[in-house]
Amino acid sequence: MLRIVNPVPSLLLAFCLSTAAAAQEAGEDVPEQGVVEYAPGSTGPIDAPLATIVDEAKRRGEALREELRPQLPAEGAFEGTNFDALREQALNNPRVRRLLNIDDGAGQGAGPDGPRYDGAKIYLLASFSMPKPSLRQLMAEANTYGLPIVFRGFLNNSVYDTQAALEETFGTLDDAVGFSIDPTLFTRFAVEAVPQVIAVNQVLDVCETPGCESDPIPPHDVVKGNVPVAFALDLIAAKGEVAADEAARLLRKGE
Repeated sequence: MLRIVNPVPSLLLAFCLSTAAAAQEAGEDVPEQGVVEYAPGSTGPIDAPLATIVDEAKRRGEALREELRPQLPAEGAFEGTNFDALREQALNNPRVRRLLNIDDGAGQGAGPDGPRYDGAKIYLLASFSMPKPSLRQLMAEANTYGLPIVFRGFLNNSVYDTQAALEETFGTLDDAVGFSIDPTLFTRFAVEAVPQVIAVNQVLDVCETPGCESDPIPPHDVVKGNVPVAFALDLIAAKGEVAADEAARLLRKGE
């Protein structure tokens, strides 16, 4: 650290420095009186009123503290909120029910403990990020052969964004074919990209672990890529090792 003696006449400064050097060589302690220490690279004393600045900052901090309104603690923040009633209200909304595909006669079956997708064994996994013409064509073909159309989740986690995407794809929701939202199906088969046609030889049971995260992958046939549904079913029927018979049955059904 640079040490500079307080300003003095040059001759006196030279004398002080020579005296201090001589004292250090003799092993004597040099008095610290009159010595000012500056930060490395500084060129002189600090003129700013540091003590005043610090006091003013403390004063403003205390004033701000008085104006702040602390948030309510997490415990009890939702006290009195009836989540079951909110859920029931949402599920009774026709638009929400249509987006979730849980209207009467549709949906994913009899509930969490019952058969899913009305006993279907072949699924089309798709995404709202797919090109609109491709998505429209695939969903129409899947509907022809009775394949459940499954999406990982709502677009941008928003029912309204999903509705907008469907309307952009089909024109109106009335023209949109049925689909399901089921992230567990994507997790169960480790699906990273869509579209895919996945075929199993038995109806899928409920997940054994939360979200199917640690469930074993069921034996299945899969066709990946943006290909016609009929082509995928033909390929599974001809070369599938698990669900060839089911694919052939659906092909006959769609004729």
